[in-house]
Amino acid sequence: MGYLEGKCPKCGEKTREQSNAWAYGSPIRFCPRCKQEYLDRRWREVAIDGFDPKATSPAYYLKCFAGCLLGTALGYGWFYYTTHYKGYWSTANVGFLIVCALGTIGCLGMAIYIGLGFGKKADQKYMEESKRRLRDAEYVKKLLACGYHVPDEYTVGIRNSSDSL
Repeated sequence: MGYLEGKCPKCGEKTREQSNAWAYGSPIRFCPRCKQEYLDRRWREVAIDGFDPKATSPAYYLKCFAGCLLGTALGYGWFYYTTHYKGYWSTANVGFLIVCALGTIGCLGMAIYIGLGFGKKADQKYMEESKRRLRDAEYVKKLLACGYHVPDEYTVGIRNSSDSL
């Protein structure tokens, strides 16, 4: 879990919300200060927008793994050169090496996690939540009122109802 920080477009209040890694959830947000709802396009309604391609692609993480591995090798080379030929090392050098090594491990771990299908379980949960929200006519009306593109399959009966938007 992480956090998304932003600003309410109506009153300017800074917001900080807990979020999953890909900001899957309702794009309709609520400001605690002015008590109004607004659209935050950083959030993805996955039944409409789909999943972020990076979240479902082990190939993406394998590329990141390769980049981090290269960074680790360069960091080690830099560390080896400065300690053996220059006689010193720096915290920046060690920090770079540690960050690259952790990135290498993390990217490989994510590639394996997605490649073995463990990510699909979490994705199914997000998809079910999204479809449940989109079965609520009032929620769909809010999305439409904010200018969010909602496919016809979720607006049947809403656009044609006597309650015009």
